[in-house]
Amino acid sequence: MKLSYIALAPTFFINIVALLRATDNDIHFNLGRNVLYHLATSEIVCYAKRLGGHWALIYREPISTLDLT
Repeated sequence: MKLSYIALAPTFFINIVALLRATDNDIHFNLGRNVLYHLATSEIVCYAKRLGGHWALIYREPISTLDLT
């Protein structure tokens, strides 16, 4: 997945993602689970972590269910 329409602030600790653009592209934020996900498939796009009054988006490689056995 490629993020576009984000604001890059080199001296700031994080980039800003427009949640409205995400929802227009069927990506929604679940505050209770701390994830961004595709609405139609429930596939997790990325995880989020609250840092003060902001949310940091964190990419993690998906874990195969075969690795859990």
